[in-house]
Amino acid sequence: MSPANKTLHPAAIPLAFHGGRWLGRQAIFAFQQKKSEEMTPKQHDESVAREFDRAANGYDESRIVKTYQRRAQLLVINRQRIERGMNILDLGCGTGKGSLDIASMLEGTGRVVGLDLSEKMIEQARRHLAKTNHKNVVFQVGSASSLSYDGHFDLVLSTNAFHHFEQKGDIFHRVWKSLKNDGVFVVQDICDDYILIRIVDLAGKIGEKAHVGSTLSEQLRTLFLSSGFADVEVEKLKLSWFWGIMIGKGVKRHDSNTFT
Repeated sequence: MSPANKTLHPAAIPLAFHGGRWLGRQAIFAFQQKKSEEMTPKQHDESVAREFDRAANGYDESRIVKTYQRRAQLLVINRQRIERGMNILDLGCGTGKGSLDIASMLEGTGRVVGLDLSEKMIEQARRHLAKTNHKNVVFQVGSASSLSYDGHFDLVLSTNAFHHFEQKGDIFHRVWKSLKNDGVFVVQDICDDYILIRIVDLAGKIGEKAHVGSTLSEQLRTLFLSSGFADVEVEKLKLSWFWGIMIGKGVKRHDSNTFT
């Protein structure tokens, strides 16, 4: 049995074929239309915020969130070395579930900042926060592309959000600046190395203005390295026969960044 037959579910082949056929017929028109609607970074942020404002009510109960995204988020958080007193940024925090998980691990010390473009998602996050006793969490409306902290965080996490980021290289640079020396940046997202995720990615590009696009694992590695991160690791994982993710990690060393 070939490696491909070991990893692909029997339903994957017809799904990929028929789904790819239909999406392919739509792709050229959709991309041409998007090209004619090119947006400035501010307009892109506003578009993302509008889409997630609409999705905020009931977001946590959506099938993809419950089945895949929340599972991936918990996997990433539980792998991190989170210690008392740390300052941590949850970049693209959504409804704040991950931020609150991190706060519990800090045991009332340190600080967690949850940042998201969508006011409605932040409202949901603050409602969740109000049901806890956490005093070390703050949720803010804001954009990764305008991140302006300097040497502040021990850890920056981004889970299930990277495919919404337009200026990825600039955001990596901003995150690098926001970290303390020896601070860590962790990115988890869907991974285009998997053919079924490429179909999901294409569907997102066609159907959602907020969906910029996922990347290959090597592209993620290159972003870390070109932004000056050291000790870069990128891992690929299958959560099911259908859903494949990648987790990238890099460390800020005081002499590792090439930007001035």
